[in-house]
Amino acid sequence: MMVIIGFALALVAVGVDQLTKFLIYGTATKVVFGDLLWFKSTLNTGVAFSMFEGNSVVFIVITSLAAIALAYLILSKKFFNKMWYKVCLGLILGGTIGNLIDRIFFKGVRDFIYLKFLNFAIFNIADAVIVVAVAVFCVFMIIDTFKKEDKKEEKTNDLKEEE
Repeated sequence: MMVIIGFALALVAVGVDQLTKFLIYGTATKVVFGDLLWFKSTLNTGVAFSMFEGNSVVFIVITSLAAIALAYLILSKKFFNKMWYKVCLGLILGGTIGNLIDRIFFKGVRDFIYLKFLNFAIFNIADAVIVVAVAVFCVFMIIDTFKKEDKKEEKTNDLKEEE
């Protein structure tokens, strides 16, 4: 069931990403909420913050390998076997595939969300999904690490009391 949820969320993320790009990308710059949110289309042929522009083939290979690794982790019962990990991995996979589709068909990633008040890099739904899912994934890893440490400490204390 966790595997199905992971892949279903990946499909939803790809769908929403591609739909929003279809509907919004390429339109004239549009103010959505004052100086808060604008739609401003740009094609990013690099990676984050347009670094390493013009290496589409390299990024297609790297992104494809990342997607395969993510799919493996979702399918795996050995790694990250809790529901929230599968949810996060599914969302990361969906964002990765959404941007991979752009790289293959448009030779770059279609970005359009501009947070003008921050003067932040222009991004898309896939980017946002990846960032949020990675952050949540890290939070769960930290929580699980502390839980494991607490259990180890309890076992150590129990062994000391038995002596």
